[in-house]
Amino acid sequence: MGYDLSITRDPIWTGRPGCSLTLEEWFNVIQRDDELCFALSSEPRKYPSCDAEWLAHPKPEEAPHGTFFVWGGGDVTCKYPDEHQMIKMVRISRKLNAIVIGDNGERYDLDENGKLVVHDESTPPPSPRPVTYGIGCNPCEKFTKAVAASKTPDGLMFYQWYLGLITAVNAMRYEDGKSVMTFPLTPEFIREDQIFLAQYCQEHPERLFHQAALALLQLRLARCGS
Repeated sequence: MGYDLSITRDPIWTGRPGCSLTLEEWFNVIQRDDELCFALSSEPRKYPSCDAEWLAHPKPEEAPHGTFFVWGGGDVTCKYPDEHQMIKMVRISRKLNAIVIGDNGERYDLDENGKLVVHDESTPPPSPRPVTYGIGCNPCEKFTKAVAASKTPDGLMFYQWYLGLITAVNAMRYEDGKSVMTFPLTPEFIREDQIFLAQYCQEHPERLFHQAALALLQLRLARCGS
């Protein structure tokens, strides 16, 4: 047990989408920062180091567990850090577009004068709401009018947007090792989709079209057994 401080880019704590830190990024920081060097392991031939030693600690003899920053699981961690190490970690985190989090969820930062400040964030921030683009942002009422005015191409554009959504979901399912949805886009099948979308939008004119598209997507997923 102990108290650890971590440099992280985990979306659970940052509240923004993104990837975890990579070893390449961490190595780049070590190589470019004159205050850091690679910390050799006890068996460098078998276990090359991914950790760093901070050479510029003002009082290294007083650091409880040395002046090391340890790599692991996409984070950079320091055990029992003193204030000097905390400040250095915040400065490193800014180079990595990351944040510094304590064991209890508190967030460490620097004020405009370079002094350490702590924010209580024991509860992770809510994930940002997904952003929708394109014609799917329009209210269902507009789709209903487009379908009624059969001479306009808007009705087709709405359905093409829905197919784009299916394509994006399939891409994510493929990356996750899940089965993808395959549909026979026959006139009968497309007509069934359009009837569902039209009925949904007539019942919920105040909602956005992307909500109708998601409802249809859930129906198709259920029928696929996914």
